[in-house]
Amino acid sequence: MSNFPSRIFLDTNVYILGVLDLDSIEGRVLKRLGWQEKSDVQVILSQELIVQILRVGKRIQTKDWASDLVQRVWQRFQIDFVFVEDLDIRVIESAGVIPREDAGIYLTAKQGNVQCFVSSNYKLIRTLVEQTQEFECLTPEEFLQKYGIP
Repeated sequence: MSNFPSRIFLDTNVYILGVLDLDSIEGRVLKRLGWQEKSDVQVILSQELIVQILRVGKRIQTKDWASDLVQRVWQRFQIDFVFVEDLDIRVIESAGVIPREDAGIYLTAKQGNVQCFVSSNYKLIRTLVEQTQEFECLTPEEFLQKYGIP
């Protein structure tokens, strides 16, 4: 088993799908990072990610459910909060390397000095791996295959 990363970014889809079903692949990732038992792993969070979780969570469930999810993320993980400036997002968007809708997410991971980025968004992962190669990018399945459950 590889050295476990100490700074990890989870994309919106991992939170939403994982909390909806803790036995899913995404749920198992959440559990691996401390959803049920405290962990020393730093999970990177930003306002951009919180807004996405609230927007998607409200659409999938309810506004209250989404707000509760964000509250539980703060309570259950060791959070490192990163501030992403709007100007930085606009610069990344205009460069055209990262899909426009994912610029803030990418910057959260970059500015958070993550070692591993976990997402079910294959298009985003492929772009990050091919264009930036700044950090390890894995799907939830790949993450569990590589780092497993202790």
